[in-house]
Amino acid sequence: MKANRKFKEADERAVSAVIGVILMVAITVAIAATVYVYVSGMIGGGTDKAPDMAFSKETTPVRGIRLVSADPGLTWSSFSITGAGTFTETNVLAGQFIPLAGTNGTITIVYTATNTLMGTWTWA
Repeated sequence: MKANRKFKEADERAVSAVIGVILMVAITVAIAATVYVYVSGMIGGGTDKAPDMAFSKETTPVRGIRLVSADPGLTWSSFSITGAGTFTETNVLAGQFIPLAGTNGTITIVYTATNTLMGTWTWA
């Protein structure tokens, strides 16, 4: 009995049980949210990625860019090409030439699915 009295005689204040439970739940939720954000960034969200492509800039006889290599199965409708002259190809194939519109300017190619800049080439 004396052991129980020892705790009752103390005149210390503490956090109520309800507030303690609320604080523990809030801390657990905050930790869970932090772990989720960290792990979801590591795993990766989307499966879309920009294709691998290589271009070379040409100046003679006509200014433009030549596609050196590209992932298979691509179509030019997946890209936004600005500053190019007449270009009517459908499938993306190595060796294709994209002419510059005019003698000076810039050609820019963007992969629209991921809004990734594939390249910018400028002639002055």
